[in-house]
Amino acid sequence: MTTNNEFKVGDVVVLKSGSPAMTIEKFVWNPLKNEYYTDKVECTWFVGSELKRDVFKTNSLNHK
Repeated sequence: MTTNNEFKVGDVVVLKSGSPAMTIEKFVWNPLKNEYYTDKVECTWFVGSELKRDVFKTNSLNHK
């Protein structure tokens, strides 16, 4: 899925404040509007062998 912003699923990103490399897995679903948010993404990354997952606003991310 691509939205009207610069990010798409599969992009490798980092937090502007610094973070490990993360992969955008999906855009977050907004059930109130029955559409995807264009400014919230779920990212995954590894800490050692442990998979981590969290949601981030796109304005806090940069492409790696």
